[in-house]
Amino acid sequence: MDKNDLLKLATDKAQEKIKGGAMTGKAWIGLLLIGLVVLMGFLAYRLILIELITHLRD
Repeated sequence: MDKNDLLKLATDKAQEKIKGGAMTGKAWIGLLLIGLVVLMGFLAYRLILIELITHLRD
């Protein structure tokens, strides 16, 4: 690699950093899994809460 190649590589990296980078497939899958875990936790909480309220009425 000569000086021009290194300079082009550095400018490409800097431009990618300014743009925020690209979302990779692993990042999307990770965000999707976190969202699903949060949703399932919320649904479980609501179901447990409803179950407790209905048992208190009996």
